[in-house]
This record gives sequence, C-alpha cells and structure tokens, in this order.
Amino acid sequence: MLNLRARWGILIPLALLISLGALTTAAQESNVIRYDLGETIIVQERFAEDSRFRNMPVLLQGVLALPEGEGPFPVALILHGSYVFCTAPLINDVDPYPCPPENDLRQYEGFSYLAEALAARGYIAIVPDYASEFTNGFGEGVTGERFIQIVNAHLEALAAGEGFGADLGDRADLSRLAVVGHSRGGGYGLLYATSPEAAYAVDALAMIMPAPIVVDFVIPETLPVALVIGTCDGDVGTVSPLEFAKQLPPLRPALTAIFTLANGTHNASSTQLRPDPIEVCEASDILDPEAQRELLMQFVPDFFDMGLAYGTTLASE
Repeated sequence: MLNLRARWGILIPLALLISLGALTTAAQESNVIRYDLGETIIVQERFAEDSRFRNMPVLLQGVLALPEGEGPFPVALILHGSYVFCTAPLINDVDPYPCPPENDLRQYEGFSYLAEALAARGYIAIVPDYASEFTNGFGEGVTGERFIQIVNAHLEALAAGEGFGADLGDRADLSRLAVVGHSRGGGYGLLYATSPEAAYAVDALAMIMPAPIVVDFVIPETLPVALVIGTCDGDVGTVSPLEFAKQLPPLRPALTAIFTLANGTHNASSTQLRPDPIEVCEASDILDPEAQRELLMQFVPDFFDMGLAYGTTLASE
C-alpha cells in the first residue's frame, strides 16, 4: 500500500501511486440551469393501498450545471442537508404540503456554486431538491424511502436527456457517478451508495461535515471516500463527522481523504444558510465563508478526479 500526499496535505492510501496533476481535467466554461421536470409519484410502502398517503406527489426540481462539449461526461450528484425548507406556517403542527412556491426556500440552490465548479472541471453536476424526504405533511415517511425514489427519478431523467431545457442527448455518463453531500446529505449520500434500491452505482463519495441518518451505517471498504471536518462547526460539531472517520482507517484498501477544514463552519458550505446556530469559535477566527466555499470548489473536483480514476484503474486490472 502506497500513500500519496495530495496538495491538501492529506495522506491518501492508494493501490497505485497516481499523479494528481495528470488526473485534473482542464477547466472549461459551464452552463447552469434551474430545472423543473414536473411532478412524479413516489410510493410509501408503509401505508395501505387505499391510504391517501400511499402515493405521494413530488415536484422534481433542482439545479443542473453542464460543461461545454459533446461528452460523454461523468456525473456529480450534489445532496443538500435537512434545513428549513418552507416558511409557510404549520397547520396543526403539520407541514403544509406541498410547500407554496412563494414559501419555498429552494435550499438546493445554495450549492449552485459547487455545481458550477464541477461542471468547469468536466462533470455534469446535478443538485436535486429532495426536501420532500423531510416533511411530515404527507404522512410520516420511512427514512430514505422517499429520498431513494426522488434521486432515482432525477438521475433517470438525466440519463434520458430530456426535460432540462437543454439538449443533453447522451452526454451524461451515469456509469461514472460521484456523490457529494453536506450535513445529512453526507449520510444520505452514503445511503444511496449502499442501497439496493439505488438505480445507479456510486464510484466516489465526498461527505462535507456529515451527520449519520441511521445508527448502523457501514462504509464499503472499496468505495473511495472523502470526509471534510470543520473545526468551527456549530451544527453537527466534530463528533458526528468523527463517527464516519472511525470507518476510514489509514490502511483502508480504497482511496481515502480526511480533510480538516481549519476554522470552517457548517453553514458556510451553502450560500443560502444563515451562520451556524452555535458559536464554537471566536468570530475573528472563523474562516471567511467565500474562502471556505473556494476550498470546497477545489477539493471536491480534485477528489472526484482521483476517485473515478482509481475505480477505472481497479476495473482494468
């Protein structure tokens, strides 16, 4: 087992010594689209066939960033966390569903910057809205059941190349899929990577200040994984991400990166979130939010380039 010290100052175990510079795709122009694919129906199995909660309508909307060129391009799936999604008042302690458009905070748009950065590096980047996973406005859902179906629907539409307001054709290569998630989006990214219900295999996973969504999660030892921990995280703190780190030992047989983001905060990873709810560092010590996002715009594409190349190398052996 060899170790590569990347430009991030992280020890990354590799089966082969790979040059990061050789893997980095040249930056290119990108096109950002805010899309609406219309409504789909997902099934909530816990409810009886005749229950009004059985078939749940979900609006498929999100952000798509496209690189210039014909492709085919690898796909980057960006997953938001569980934030406040709707400003409409509760009705008898129940979320209004669907959220009225004028009250929809569209939290997925907070990661448009990362989608654009990935597209500039040669990825088709998609940020689906899966806020419906978290609502109690259409019955109490089973963790992950709605999420898997929603993400599958977005990715299947991307594979078909229709409905996004651009002629995608077969530019999206979903046989090369990398996933990055923030907060609970990190835990949901791991869920998608390990779920038998997922329509597509995940080739690399990056988790930014993640929170587990199930107690008994397992990180596959052959999956390339990056973990970002913010030392000034005033939401999940460092305890939650370190639960993931326990499954990322130094001699793990897959590409592994643990990136300590010094003075980084939780909510600065999105352009739409307010400052962290708890101040764990002096305000003067906190990393500038734009500087934090700039680091993520460099780190995530670098890791994905390496992760996909690593998987390709193993497949060819």
